[in-house]
Amino acid sequence: MNTPFEKRICFTICICQMTAVLSCVSVVYLTVAVYKPAYLTLSSGIIENPVMCTTITNVTPSDCEEVHGPGDPIKWKGWNSCSEWCLSKSSGSCPRIMVDVRTNGTNIRLEGCDSIESTLCSGIDFDKEPKECVKGKCADLDGLHNCTTPLRTAGTSSDLNYGAKCRDLSHILQCNITNTDKEVSCATMKGCLNLNGTYTCKVGKCQRLIPPYNCKKMCTGIKTGNKSVIIREGDKIFSAQCERAVNIVSGEELWPLDHNPKTPPETPRTLLMFCTNMFVTPTDNRSYVMSDCFNGTLVDPNFFGNVTDIITLTESHTSFIDQGEELVGPSEYELLIYNNTRLFINFESCVNTLILNECEKFYTEYGGDGSDLKSQSRFQCFYSPDDPDFVTLRFNRLKTLTELMLATSIPITLAFVSCFTLVLCSRIIRVGDDSHFYFQCCGNDAHAVMEKDHVEAMAL
Repeated sequence: MNTPFEKRICFTICICQMTAVLSCVSVVYLTVAVYKPAYLTLSSGIIENPVMCTTITNVTPSDCEEVHGPGDPIKWKGWNSCSEWCLSKSSGSCPRIMVDVRTNGTNIRLEGCDSIESTLCSGIDFDKEPKECVKGKCADLDGLHNCTTPLRTAGTSSDLNYGAKCRDLSHILQCNITNTDKEVSCATMKGCLNLNGTYTCKVGKCQRLIPPYNCKKMCTGIKTGNKSVIIREGDKIFSAQCERAVNIVSGEELWPLDHNPKTPPETPRTLLMFCTNMFVTPTDNRSYVMSDCFNGTLVDPNFFGNVTDIITLTESHTSFIDQGEELVGPSEYELLIYNNTRLFINFESCVNTLILNECEKFYTEYGGDGSDLKSQSRFQCFYSPDDPDFVTLRFNRLKTLTELMLATSIPITLAFVSCFTLVLCSRIIRVGDDSHFYFQCCGNDAHAVMEKDHVEAMAL
């Protein structure tokens, strides 16, 4: 019968052996999962000061080996912006996001703002259910619609198992229609099952627009009368009557520096600018803080009248910037670092947190390229001055060093302690003639002590 002392020794040896083996195995795994990526990341030349990225395209090629990007075809082949599980080659689709990279714009504070108006010019709302023609909901289609028809799946025997789905674009797009296909009637469920493209409809009778056609995003009712400041923040248009705009960093007054000679001295020109983010100042509800502002220009106070629309506003803004007249702050072209380069979620363009769906969230938040008629995604990113082929969304040198140190020190320490304990046990633990363990150290006769413990154990 084993004594309590022998049980403790066996338990200790088993735990140490298991810890030593697992620590050595983890070092092999961490070499691929942590050590190599950390080394490559730290030596990549990426700088820690973030810059701004604007999503240009978000495509998913049918063939992941397709070359997508300028420069070396080998480097631009078989890549994606984010994939799950770094230890194996990505399977399935491979979405690719391309971005423009620029330095940060100016941080501005608007002071003394009144008569504040805010207009949201949204794009396609994918949370709203489309009209399904297979269910007879296309019989009353009216206006401009985008319709898609899914592919037939294997085993489909009836047209009632699939059909076109149409989304209303009438409140979003304004199109100059020049050429259309023949009219299709959606009076019956089967009449419009195969709609595919952009259609102009009138009480269920639809005609497909034949490319090329010119469509522009439509958003009306933007109030500009008696407004001295018009700020574009993504899909939101902010207009107000403000006293002045100040550079937060330098304290320099950016507007109004001068006045239009055609108007009274107290009427400054209207400031038109794009800013990535805009917040109300907590201590003063008449002041607003705007970050990453660029493409600022001045226009006559009554240029837009009392009300305008997004098309007029955008075209006028672009025209003034191209002419280079009355610029306030930097232009986006002046800030540009890299044009049309790859975006990775991190240096390896992959993550190992399978259950968190990080890649899905990444593509949803940063993949907005304007194809859904919403503003392009703008966000902070990190770049290397020596490599224009990519930028990363995530980069933290201190965090990478900390993870590297922990991944190195913990398994090596556990392996060292476990091996040292096993060697120590082999030196001080002996097996007696009675096949029992006994402790021998510093010349003590532990065998007698073991015999005494054995007698007491047997008596119990």
